Amino acid sequence: MSDEKPLAGKQKQIAISEFFEKNKHFLGFDSLQRAIITAVKEAVDNSLDACEEERILPDIRVEINRLEGDRIELISQDNGPGIPRGAIEHVFGKFLLGSRFHAIRQTRGQQGIGITGVVMYSQLTTGSKASVVSKVEDDSSAVWVDLGIDTRKNKAIKSGERRDVWIDEVTGEEVKHGLKIRTEMKAKYQRGRQSVYQYLRMTSIVNPHATITLTVKDR
Repeated sequence: MSDEKPLAGKQKQIAISEFFEKNKHFLGFDSLQRAIITAVKEAVDNSLDACEEERILPDIRVEINRLEGDRIELISQDNGPGIPRGAIEHVFGKFLLGSRFHAIRQTRGQQGIGITGVVMYSQLTTGSKASVVSKVEDDSSAVWVDLGIDTRKNKAIKSGERRDVWIDEVTGEEVKHGLKIRTEMKAKYQRGRQSVYQYLRMTSIVNPHATITLTVKDR
């Protein structure tokens, strides 16, 4: 009996990637078309929430680059409060399991709800890490870091961390606060009733105070 609880905890951690594979439909990654919509939705919803909490008018950019072989590079950027360096690993690289195994929950009140699923899907389908740039207003520089997930230990693997001034590629100005995420995944971008474009269109209607931009390119 004394070994039962530690063993249960260990099983939960080891089975995370297996759980993800078996429950893609539950998480929104059960098809290539749906995967990109889910990924964009998680990023944009989190950006809207983060901006709302800090009373910032949202300026959100979504860039989709279609690569060869049903691969897509997704880049999302916002002007939200950013994520402190010490919290990045937790926000982007850790699943918090509830008392019931099928219930994945993540901490509310901070940017990153559902983002771990996007990082996991990208890693499982392309083997690539997520690249994150975060700037908090009180910091003099932004943090650049690449993140993957250790599925056995249920934690983020970070590499290439550095600090530097973040210059916005569109405006050419220094970014005072915000977050930028880049992932590469197996997915298909298409237009239609259920598409990234339609989701962003409806999101803009519901959030008229927000500026949301979508750019789609072939590379």
